[in-house]
Amino acid sequence: MFIEAVILSLIVGLIRGGRLRNLRLLNKGSIYLLILGILIQYFISFMATMEDNESIAIILKYNNLIQILSYILIFIGIILNLRIKSIWTLLVGYGLNFMALASNGWAIPNLIEVPVEDVNFPLLGYTIEFFEPYPFPKILTLGDMVISFGIFALIQEIMTEGSYNKGYTF
Repeated sequence: MFIEAVILSLIVGLIRGGRLRNLRLLNKGSIYLLILGILIQYFISFMATMEDNESIAIILKYNNLIQILSYILIFIGIILNLRIKSIWTLLVGYGLNFMALASNGWAIPNLIEVPVEDVNFPLLGYTIEFFEPYPFPKILTLGDMVISFGIFALIQEIMTEGSYNKGYTF
C-alpha cells in the first residue's frame, strides 16, 4: 500500500503544480534511515514466504531483533523530520504497528484468520482486506492505512510547500 501511496501522491502533486525538486529539501540522512528501515521490513516479509533452507532459517531466527532494528531506524528518521507537520502521521502509524507487534509476541495478528480472544489490541491487527478487483490484493492494519495516508500527505506537503524547509539541515 505504501508504493501506491507514493505513486498516487507524486501524480497528484504534479497535477497540483508541485515540484519534484522540492523533495530534495528533506533531510537526506534521515530519509536514508527511513528507507533502510522500510526495506528491512520488506526483506523480512519476503524471507518469511521463502522455502525452508538453512540461511533463511538463520535470518528468521533473529526476526524479532531485525524488526526492532528496522523500527529504530524508522523512528530516528521520523524524529529527525518532526518539523514537517505531515510526518507526525507517519509517527502515529508506525507507533500503532509497533504497539501491535510488541504486544503480540512480535507478530501482527491476522484477525481475518485468528480468533480475536487471543490477541492484544485486536483493532491494530491485520483487519482490512483489499481483494479483487484491486490489482494488488493484500491485508492491511490500521497502522498501515495511517502510514499510507501519512506518506501521501508528506509528499503533498513537500512538493507543494517545499520552500518552508530551505536552509534547514542537521
